[in-house]
Amino acid sequence: MTKGAKLSLLLISLTILLMAALMSGVIKSSHWELNNIEIEAEFKRVSSEQIRLVVAAYSERSFFKVNPDRIREKLTTLPWVQRVSVNKKWPNSLIIKLIEHKAVAVWNDNQLLNEDGKVFEVDSIDDLAALPQIQGNDNNSSQIWDKYIRYNEIVKKTGFDIISSSISNRGGWELELSNGVSVNLGSQQMDAKLVRLTDTWTQLLKSNEKKPLYIDLRYTNGYVVKWPPNELNNTDSQTQVGT
Repeated sequence: MTKGAKLSLLLISLTILLMAALMSGVIKSSHWELNNIEIEAEFKRVSSEQIRLVVAAYSERSFFKVNPDRIREKLTTLPWVQRVSVNKKWPNSLIIKLIEHKAVAVWNDNQLLNEDGKVFEVDSIDDLAALPQIQGNDNNSSQIWDKYIRYNEIVKKTGFDIISSSISNRGGWELELSNGVSVNLGSQQMDAKLVRLTDTWTQLLKSNEKKPLYIDLRYTNGYVVKWPPNELNNTDSQTQVGT
């Protein structure tokens, strides 16, 4: 018998033995049971116990029959889970790698944005009130978050931050700064208009002892500032700043 024929006979024999093992239930025996779970995660918002409960709810224990994709699908439904991979490792281990969402802003009052500007939901956001508040269209969340970062970097030159933003369906931005000042940024040349504001910020504050109430940047060559009421006549005053 040639070497090739012997090899073919050996492969056929192994296949028959494997099929016999499957038929007899040997594959289901405790010798091939997945009884070790290795988890790689940050465990800031998702706990090891939550992950293990999901795995425990999966009735199949045989190394050969456990479907990692089904376990992965279940894990992705846990709050705060952004991405997860599940793989089997011979002879008895399940390897789980889980990445949590990192919340960077509250989105439309009861949702959250992650670092990629993707919208996600969790059971409660009560402990996240200090995050920036953003109102906008879900379809534009990534672009909105990118712009928020850029605009906030410009605004920081005033010594303050943007704590809330509202973006209309037409792309108009309204901001509230951490000092309580409201800013209407409009929808055109927003970067340049914010730079104009920061460049004239010191001059603006010197023009009035009080803090501005509202700044309208929707002008081509300047902006309008609304000040608190005058104590003498209880009327609001406005200042136009041109450049």
